[in-house]
Amino acid sequence: MNETKLADPPSSCWTAGRQVFAQSMKLRPLLKKLALAGASLFVAFVVAELVARAGEPGPFSFVDRTPNDPDPVLQHVHRPGFVGRWDGTWYEINSKGMRGPEWTPSFAPEEYRVLALGDSCTFGKGVDESECWPRQLETLLRAGAAADLDIHVANAGVNGYSGKQYLEVLRRYGKDLKPQLVLVGYNLNDFPNVVQAVDRQVFQGKDSLRAKVPSSLRDNLGRLALFRWLRATYYEMNRERDWANAERLARESSGKETGPKNAQRFEAEKQRLADLVTESRALGANVAIFLMPYESQVYLDAFDDTPVQSLRDVCKSLGVTFVDLAEPFREAARKSDPPVRLFLRGDRYHPTAEGYRIVADAVIKVLREQAWLAVTH
Repeated sequence: MNETKLADPPSSCWTAGRQVFAQSMKLRPLLKKLALAGASLFVAFVVAELVARAGEPGPFSFVDRTPNDPDPVLQHVHRPGFVGRWDGTWYEINSKGMRGPEWTPSFAPEEYRVLALGDSCTFGKGVDESECWPRQLETLLRAGAAADLDIHVANAGVNGYSGKQYLEVLRRYGKDLKPQLVLVGYNLNDFPNVVQAVDRQVFQGKDSLRAKVPSSLRDNLGRLALFRWLRATYYEMNRERDWANAERLARESSGKETGPKNAQRFEAEKQRLADLVTESRALGANVAIFLMPYESQVYLDAFDDTPVQSLRDVCKSLGVTFVDLAEPFREAARKSDPPVRLFLRGDRYHPTAEGYRIVADAVIKVLREQAWLAVTH
């Protein structure tokens, strides 16, 4: 019987295989360490994200969800009934698409209805719903007005809106609410002006962090509470430097014109505001307008007040009450040393609850002076 003997493998192949095996055995501890390190980093990231979320106002939430639906005219509107977190703010949107509790007007003689128009500074980005200026205004009015008055302030502010949207919002809500008072919270980015140009150059210029991160990446990272905290920390660390640059540019730009193109844009904004006033009065409503200050206007020693005077002059020409907020903010900030913080940490534009209280107090002062509503304080 013949037996077939298998040939021995070439010694070179056998040696190479043993070397590969030996190398893989040596890499196993390293790969294990890398896996553990990766898992540790992931766990640390998750913990940091949860801690950052727990520190934001409102109930705790694990994820951010967009509160907006697309709109062909307004670009986006609040999703009716939405409840959740978005960009560091807890949203509770009623069935009308407004921030705040449900309310259906009764139009009873004792009911006083206020419609608040504006952007994120009217909506109250970064604070609880009870701390935004429309809700603080409502609370203060109810506490100080006659007992038989039923006062409601409807918050129609939406993040990202500007003067272009305010008129359309009035048209959508005005006929159903029939407000006795329309309050328009303008912001410095609603129309072209020197302060806006300085702010953009300092905080959004080519050397800023915002300019170095693509917008699509910023939007995605903005869903993370940890990123929002890190972003705020970065701006907080550079606060004094940015203020110094803003003050220097403000001095250099003081009194300068914004150019013919910007002048045309301002004229268009004036016309929109005139239409808003006309349609508000057609509803039987009084109108008051204010300009929310930037942080730089409040804390810098020198700032250009041309935007304030420009909007004041427009209001005067329209016979509309203008509410000055820059000086009340500056006065409140300087009540202590260091100055009181009236804007959110790492934020340049959105007030704290204390800042929104200044807005509510200023509006109540106007109501009292104009005798639009009897209040005791």
